Amino acid sequence: MKLSFSTWLLVLIPHLVNSFTDESHFSAVFNELRHFRVFTPQEYDPVNRDKRFPVIYYFHGCGGSYQRSGTYSYADYELVAPEAHGKDYHPDYAFPNNAEFENFVSENEVIIISVDGHIDGLPGCGVYFPSQLDSWNGNYYDFSTYIRELISVVDSRYHTIADPQNRAVSGLSMGGHMALWVAATNPDLFASISEFCYSPAYYDVGAPEYQTTVDLMQLWRNFRGVKVRHTTTDRDYLRYYTDQLAASFEGAGFENEYHLADYCKHHAADIDLQFDFHLKTFATKKISPDCFSYINLYPAFQVWGYEVSTKKSGNGWTYLHNVSLNGLGIYTRKRLPFGKSLPEFDISITTPGYYKPNTKYKLSRYSYRDQTISRQEITSDSTGKLTIASKGGMGEEIGIIGDKLQPPVFILTDTINENIYLDPNQVTPLSFELVNLSDSVQTVDFFVSTENKNLLSVLDQPKSITISAQTKVYIDTLVLVKGSVSGNSRQIGYIKINASVNGQKQLREHIFRAEVRGDLYKGAARIQIFDGRSAELMLFKYAWNEWGDPISSEMVSEGAGNGNGKPEIGEVFSIWIQPSEAFDRLDQGTWHPMIPVNGSSNPDVTVEEIIQHRYNTGRAVLSAQIRLNRSPTKTNPVKIPLQTEFLKVEYLEDDCHRNTADNFEYAYYDLIVREDGTVRLTLQTE
Repeated sequence: MKLSFSTWLLVLIPHLVNSFTDESHFSAVFNELRHFRVFTPQEYDPVNRDKRFPVIYYFHGCGGSYQRSGTYSYADYELVAPEAHGKDYHPDYAFPNNAEFENFVSENEVIIISVDGHIDGLPGCGVYFPSQLDSWNGNYYDFSTYIRELISVVDSRYHTIADPQNRAVSGLSMGGHMALWVAATNPDLFASISEFCYSPAYYDVGAPEYQTTVDLMQLWRNFRGVKVRHTTTDRDYLRYYTDQLAASFEGAGFENEYHLADYCKHHAADIDLQFDFHLKTFATKKISPDCFSYINLYPAFQVWGYEVSTKKSGNGWTYLHNVSLNGLGIYTRKRLPFGKSLPEFDISITTPGYYKPNTKYKLSRYSYRDQTISRQEITSDSTGKLTIASKGGMGEEIGIIGDKLQPPVFILTDTINENIYLDPNQVTPLSFELVNLSDSVQTVDFFVSTENKNLLSVLDQPKSITISAQTKVYIDTLVLVKGSVSGNSRQIGYIKINASVNGQKQLREHIFRAEVRGDLYKGAARIQIFDGRSAELMLFKYAWNEWGDPISSEMVSEGAGNGNGKPEIGEVFSIWIQPSEAFDRLDQGTWHPMIPVNGSSNPDVTVEEIIQHRYNTGRAVLSAQIRLNRSPTKTNPVKIPLQTEFLKVEYLEDDCHRNTADNFEYAYYDLIVREDGTVRLTLQTE
């Protein structure tokens, strides 16, 4: 038989295979049709269900869609688009990151799902966050719930390994922010999470009745049980977001990697290295944490098998703290790390089926508001679940007492500010309150440690402590620590306290953030106190793509008082300074709001509220509304340790030709309030 020319070509030339597949489904969460793109490996056989694959979910960036990572093509950057090896040509290969995804799945046994974050009618980037609109009468696009729905759809249509051990999430820029948020709200669904050049640092999430500002650096609490990786490029105009996020997660109780790619643009660079990280996590058994903490802004949520429903409304968080078999803390917080709580509302927590079915247990509660201990009985259901009710507010610690459960002996949380602040190169004693919610005397041995050994030093270990049943004790100087700084005004680390009770190692692990205060900026600063007064201030303020002229004026009206510009008893006031030196030469002569960095170690002031001002592209500068708890005297003035943030506009003198407006540093001062209400500002090292 004579073969045709075209048949000979098929014999001589390797056959190319089809490219990715675009899918759609009706989302019950969003109440509309949604799309996603699927990249399958060469070994994928739609018929053979015995061969299954892990999955990486990917969130695109600003202006993008499931079809491309952003609005730009490679040609727009005068770059050569990569080829998709062994695949039929598709015009979308001209846009990031389709060809890279094709090549990765061709070389590895994994499926990549490109998620659609586009929102019709949303201006600007048009993705993920409808809170950018002044008014929005539609869906508020809860991607943290939608991801569960999308996973269910993908698992039903494709041969996936449908378990958290073989699932990861990643994203670029605003998609990196969304990937972090999705993983933080669903740490039980993923083995690992990664971000490329994430942005921005702050965003409002949720419907108006409970819309809350998300600061990703506070989400370290949620990532126990998940591995995290950060990638940015050395000339990314948002590089400093990733740099600081990676540094602020280091030592927080989970694996945390950082990679700096050699690349000119704001781009998902070195995708193969990033996704190799996920493949490695698939090969390492995912272990549910014995103890976890978790914050969530939605009225109802689920995490690690716990079902939580609340009557929450308003901006703020429901906070589960150090959840383990023998109990948990339940708090509400307006903003972290500052401790103002939300009004009380009903909270119901249903545990997984960890307990004996149809069995009575005791709940022993410590109330932060009343500082009292109370008891009640509770019975597990037929599946071994307990349903625990709480009123939220300042919160409570709840111990669960029953057969084979560890005795609930808990370190109490600072309800003013969980973080501690250390002066550099000074030995600092750390004191805590301890509550024994069990029915008997307990002997506790603590072990204090840190992974941030270049920053924090634990100088001794605590002695054994004996505490009576149903009592609280204050432990003065549980441990001595020392912090150091090296070339940065803000150094963040974490201290962990583990314990054994009567010789039995406890599942609970108490982790808190320690910041070592430094200062890079010398010189005096002018001060304005806003106690119900207003003033027009020159500010370091800029809009997107307007970084060349970042100075403008704004009317500031804050505080509540007589408006004489002096902090006095009965008033709420804010503090703004005009430093003689700043981080950027353009920032000279502008005004900066301040926030206290003191916790319960300085009871002289209370933070009533934190106001955020959006004066820049992706960050918010924070202004604390403060109340004096005592009147200063001549011999005993009030000292308020304060922090302010400086920003920097840089121009990159290379082939990128992009401004960056996102380098930032912190300076620390002490405000001295005298007997007559006048104030003096000093550097914290003076």
